[in-house]
Amino acid sequence: MDPRIIRMKLDILHRRAIVRAWPISPYEARTADHLAPGEYRYDGDWAPVDGEGRWPAGKTVFLRADVQPPDEVPADQLHLAFNGEGLEGMISIDGRPYAGIDANHTHVHIPHARPFHLEGEFIAVPRVMCLPELASEQGRLRWIRLEQVDEAIEAAWYDLRFAWEASQVVKDKRRQQRIARALEDALLAIDLTLPYDRLRQEVEQARRILSEGIEQIAPDPEGGHIFLTGHSHIDTAWLWPIRETIRKCGRTFSTACRLMERYPDYRFSCSQPQLYAYTKQHYPTLYEEIKRWVREGRWETTGGMWVEADNNIPSGEALIRQILYGVQFFQKEFGTRPRVCWLPDVFGYPGNIPQILIGCGLTSFFTTKLHWQARNEFPYHLFWWEGIDGTSVLAHIPRLKRGYNGHPTPEELALAWGQFNEKGVYDEVLFPFGFGDGGGGPTAEMLEYAKRAEQYPGLPACRQGPEEAYFDRVRAASPELPTWHGELYLETHRGTYTTQAAIKRANRKNELLLREAEIAGVLARWTGADIAMDALHSAWENLLLLQFHDILPGSSIGQVYEEAARDHARIETIARGLRDTALRAIADRVPAATLLVFNSLSWQRNDIAAARVSTPGEPIELVAPDGQTIPAQVIARHDGEAEIVFAPQVPSLGYTTLTIRPAAQPPASSISVTRERLENRFFIIELNDIGEITRLYDKRYQREVIPPGERANRLQLFQDGPEREAAWNVHATFERREYPFEGETSIAVIETGPVRGAVRVARHHRDSRIEQDIMIYDTLPRIDFVTRADWQEREVMLKVAFPVEVLADQAAFEIQFGAIQRPTHRNTSWDQEKFEVPAHRWADLSEAGYGVSLLNDCKYGYDVKGNVLRLTLLRGPEWPDPNADRGHHEFTYSLWPHAGSWQQGGTVRSAWELNVPLVCVPATDGNGTLPATHSFIEVTGPAVVETLKPAEDGVGDILRLYEPNGGRGPVTVTSANALLGVEVCNLVEETEGPHPFAPNRFSFDIRPFQIRTFQLRLGTRE
Repeated sequence: MDPRIIRMKLDILHRRAIVRAWPISPYEARTADHLAPGEYRYDGDWAPVDGEGRWPAGKTVFLRADVQPPDEVPADQLHLAFNGEGLEGMISIDGRPYAGIDANHTHVHIPHARPFHLEGEFIAVPRVMCLPELASEQGRLRWIRLEQVDEAIEAAWYDLRFAWEASQVVKDKRRQQRIARALEDALLAIDLTLPYDRLRQEVEQARRILSEGIEQIAPDPEGGHIFLTGHSHIDTAWLWPIRETIRKCGRTFSTACRLMERYPDYRFSCSQPQLYAYTKQHYPTLYEEIKRWVREGRWETTGGMWVEADNNIPSGEALIRQILYGVQFFQKEFGTRPRVCWLPDVFGYPGNIPQILIGCGLTSFFTTKLHWQARNEFPYHLFWWEGIDGTSVLAHIPRLKRGYNGHPTPEELALAWGQFNEKGVYDEVLFPFGFGDGGGGPTAEMLEYAKRAEQYPGLPACRQGPEEAYFDRVRAASPELPTWHGELYLETHRGTYTTQAAIKRANRKNELLLREAEIAGVLARWTGADIAMDALHSAWENLLLLQFHDILPGSSIGQVYEEAARDHARIETIARGLRDTALRAIADRVPAATLLVFNSLSWQRNDIAAARVSTPGEPIELVAPDGQTIPAQVIARHDGEAEIVFAPQVPSLGYTTLTIRPAAQPPASSISVTRERLENRFFIIELNDIGEITRLYDKRYQREVIPPGERANRLQLFQDGPEREAAWNVHATFERREYPFEGETSIAVIETGPVRGAVRVARHHRDSRIEQDIMIYDTLPRIDFVTRADWQEREVMLKVAFPVEVLADQAAFEIQFGAIQRPTHRNTSWDQEKFEVPAHRWADLSEAGYGVSLLNDCKYGYDVKGNVLRLTLLRGPEWPDPNADRGHHEFTYSLWPHAGSWQQGGTVRSAWELNVPLVCVPATDGNGTLPATHSFIEVTGPAVVETLKPAEDGVGDILRLYEPNGGRGPVTVTSANALLGVEVCNLVEETEGPHPFAPNRFSFDIRPFQIRTFQLRLGTRE
């Protein structure tokens, strides 16, 4: 039969399934601006709408009507139907959130045949939030009506349509022809011109003909299996602000509840506890419905993380908190415990994720994003993913036509099985279906297709279920699967390491500030101080929300970043306030002094500190408790106080006190600074007339660091776009168009004191200004580039390059709780695609005996090619936020030349120190119960303390350490307070048993890049 006839017959049959219709008209409407969840600014009062309604883009539209269903029609045959465009919203019936209505969900069964009150809340032309050019558009509602639907005719339409689609994709010619014959015989049995009663009889006969024809076709015993799970991916923010996401939750979740009522085989999975928390707060009756479906095993709370977070940029501790808070929420609210990490749309996955997942009790991992590769097809779809520490997690990355937004059509099911690379060792593919990104979820059509796909000749057999059941079956079958080691690098979206730099900086600073607040609060409690720390929980929750994979990577609209900046300011206020309160409590207990200097890192530091003090004049010095003097340098004066810098020695996880006094004479210093040359006891640095380094000589090792004729600290401007996905992507061709700076440069000496010296380089390019303080120190072999930028460029990328006299075919990069190596060459297509890579606080290039690390305090995009270390500083993408990165920026990057490898050269510690400066608070005439200098915790062995926090169960405190260098060995933790108990626990604080301890210490072994967590009970200091 001609496809045009088939298509037309199916269209007519579908229309004839609607027996009768009753318009709901007039209804009443009003518009408003949506200001915040549940808050509106109304434009006027209710007004009747008779016929078509139209409303301006961006407006919230409220509708209401009293509906009288026809008496003679059973409720299960009645649908509410909406015909319009540019509208997305939710309807409520008798005050109960009932169902979402959008372009994909236009019909919903009514709950009963009694009169009811209908309300709706819609947004008109939602895409205006990311496309302002749509502001002149209107949302349009042609009509609302009740429809009586003949479900037998509708079912026949599904049968025939599914058969037609199957006949197009079944590869076996015999089966394909027999399906087509059965379809043709069934369609020929229907006369679409007949009156309704006679048509219904012929439709029933056609269904029998089709069913008998299909049943006679043998299924393919090697046809494979598809595991269907309904879900909806809801971006917590993206092309809309968070307040709109809350409404999307109401729409999506209410729709899922209605479909569950009608389809007993339907299982719905949804991740992100944050979305459930929003629903609980704003849609409490809907939330109770969800809880009922969860209890019945029909609704799966999955995913583990608080939100589907970006994985490249958050710290390791933040990723653990994502899962800790997520697991706690699901356990408390639903009595469920996720076991799968569900991250279908995240932009790459670092090499230590397997250890984090297993350590949090998530034994399986799912994404589809690795099939977005620009060039190299990812080879495995079901495999063991082995992390940098050797931990493995079961991973599934099916290659599906529409990724995580599938529709179980014959075409998509056949492709899912056909493209499954491990079909030789395992017979099933997980297939999530439902509209997503903006929510919505599955439709009735998808569920009707899923029913028909259970056993269909020529197609893989399908079943529905919760996704965790898929992974359970894989484990039970124990197939011989391949292993992939290390990171899952995504060959696209590389711009997300840099875009929206201000939010990335706020994230880094607040991660570390929250860490420091927890440590200071716990230590203050150990001294007997009463420190309330509950506020940190909500601050962490807020930070985790802002790490969603379209917020932190920089790929949302501008309004999202305006709101995120306000949230980060609140987080900073909470964390800084608690930290300072805790440190003041400690300062109240030390002997009389001028300053208390606090070190939250787990090693003794000889580092640079800054403070504001009242000075007795100049020169000044500080006196340590042992009587040693420390030179101080005044760098500014404010309201009768002086801002000073100095280089104290501060013990591990502890403090020292210092007293200020006049110095008898100016201290000696190795620092010498001119506009062309900086020198200290470590380095000679020579600059050209635009502030680039033409020579860097390391006096310690008699080593020229910069190759002859090269320039380091070279600021480079590259063409960056134009690109449809501008915020997301950087392309390999960016280097082919470099722009020269178009503006003047000035260089001035700004500091020449005994502690540090600096020159200020100011460069201009068109409307942008970049000001750098190149800074050296008397006692610290680190070169800092303290940078402020007024950035106005569009479609331009700013990088800084450091060619170094080092030969290595691998460079090292810090990731969460460890490091990985990547090639410096471009031998293969896989190497060539890593022209921009993510890293955290440092990257390093080392040869035998010597190396150079490039550190940073808030950047994430690096590239290393040959002997050039390069850091990406700023971008200027124009979509979806046309003002992304425009404005003021502050950041510091640093050069750390060192002997030996990065492990031997202390790169990890140096990067920590750059990011976690010493904290100074005024000391007082305290009661002196604490020593003048004190270490609360000392760590010996190859481990770094990442976290010290109150335990979630309220019993004692959590200490988390990790091995940073890829080595192993024994570790001893010594506490100044008496230990009363030590428990080993996993990363989400589930205890695994007691650990031996002495009165004030305990020891353990640690493996390369391993994370260890302990729950401690300590006595307060007497």
